[in-house]
Amino acid sequence: MTKKRSSKKENKNLVFIKIARGIYGVISSIYGVIDKIIITPIAKLILIIQKLLKDSGKLVDKLLSIKIFLIVLSLAIAGGTAIYVHAKSDIMMNNYAEVLYNQEVKALYNEEAYVVEGIPNTVDITLIGKKSALYLAKQYPKTAVALDLRDLKPGTHNVKLKYTKPTSSVEYKLNPSTATVVIYEKISKSQKISKEILFENKIDAKYNLSNITLSRDEVYVKGAEKQLNQIAIVKALIDVSKIANPNVGTTTLKEIPLVAYDENGKKLDVEIVPKTVDATIEIASPSKEVPLKVIPEGNVVFGKAINQINLSRTKTTIYGDSKSLEKISYIPVSINVEGLSKNNTYNVNLSLPSGIKDMTTKSVIVKVSLADVTEKTINNVNIATKNLGSGLTAQAASKADSVASIIVKGTKANIKDITMENISAFVDLQGLGKGTHKVAVQVTGDDVKVSYTPKTTTVTIIIK
Repeated sequence: MTKKRSSKKENKNLVFIKIARGIYGVISSIYGVIDKIIITPIAKLILIIQKLLKDSGKLVDKLLSIKIFLIVLSLAIAGGTAIYVHAKSDIMMNNYAEVLYNQEVKALYNEEAYVVEGIPNTVDITLIGKKSALYLAKQYPKTAVALDLRDLKPGTHNVKLKYTKPTSSVEYKLNPSTATVVIYEKISKSQKISKEILFENKIDAKYNLSNITLSRDEVYVKGAEKQLNQIAIVKALIDVSKIANPNVGTTTLKEIPLVAYDENGKKLDVEIVPKTVDATIEIASPSKEVPLKVIPEGNVVFGKAINQINLSRTKTTIYGDSKSLEKISYIPVSINVEGLSKNNTYNVNLSLPSGIKDMTTKSVIVKVSLADVTEKTINNVNIATKNLGSGLTAQAASKADSVASIIVKGTKANIKDITMENISAFVDLQGLGKGTHKVAVQVTGDDVKVSYTPKTTTVTIIIK
């Protein structure tokens, strides 16, 4: 029993010894590393200093002969280095960045004397610092980035952009940080103004805008010489949609912008003096009341004819310019009666004639009734000429070529009262020159419910 206890005690002593040796070995290794990396280099550094300080050699010798001093000194230097590195790494690890995009650039120069190209409109500003500092920096009022050109003369220059820091605890970086600008001397010349009407389609179609006069006929344009040479036209852009509650009479639009364009219609960045003009506009509403005229297209079934045509409206008021109104005597209402064999009703949408902006009637209902057809012949209808060339005269080759017999077909009631006064027979001489020509006879009549067919299909005409 005593032997067993003795052997256990010996084993414990052996383990303790091994642990102590291990700890000693680790400490020796650490000391060796410290001695090699820190103590030895520092000792060498001190020896160098000692040589430089010969007068203090005895004191230094005594200190250096104390090994513990060297260890403490080395540890102090190592600790200081560690603290410095930690502080720097802390700054690097805890800094943040934010970007302020599209910050305004303000160029400082004599705008009356110079024109500058290449000024950036905006830049991006990167803020670097701690979160709290960044938050405070963003609360300050935004200030423009400055491009100071006041001391520069005409020519090409590379200039730094400047930004006034709201707070010194945040670092600011600009992108771009420089700008290449070209400075030109500013010159001026006079330029005539032309007019351009915008959004006329937004004005009620009943109204017609005319006699637009500007408060001035010409302006001054200022800029670099090469810019002014590109100007093809200066326009007053008259936005008539800004006319509030237009009425017949005269109205004035204020502060109409002026814009300069080159020959390709590209807007030019030049100074225009003054920048705006006023425009006086006359508003009229020319109108005319005209009848609606049904135009049947095609032929009804054999043995039948159109007896009556009834319209839901017979007249309409049209609006447009005076010249267009003069040319129009009626509004056509076209209906397709090809093969029609019984009474029918048509819903017809009316089309605006050329030059007409609006009319009071947009659609109409047409009712067509049929009856049995009959016919009669009207003789000795005089043949007229149309579209004879200038400086020419035309005559029929014989008396028989001067008149025609016309067959009229329709219901008995509709053709009963038709006479030669209700019929027009003619020949179209468009494009014909001197000589003898056979031409087709064409016929029209007053009543669209009746068909008109010439018995004499051609006649001989002599043109001199």
